[in-house]
Amino acid sequence: MVGLIARAGLGAGVFLTASALLLLLYLPTGTAEFTVTTLTVALGVFLILISLFALYTERKRR
Repeated sequence: MVGLIARAGLGAGVFLTASALLLLLYLPTGTAEFTVTTLTVALGVFLILISLFALYTERKRR
């Protein structure tokens, strides 16, 4: 069950990071939207790392 949740988190993290990175290309630097989108990229990368760690520990446990 943990593996399934981790795979869903990985997919969500990749989608969140990719869409926020594309949006960063069109936003002017120094605006509030740019800052929030940068934080969204960081959150997406964090979600990817947590999901990869969960998948790694799940496979190592087996």
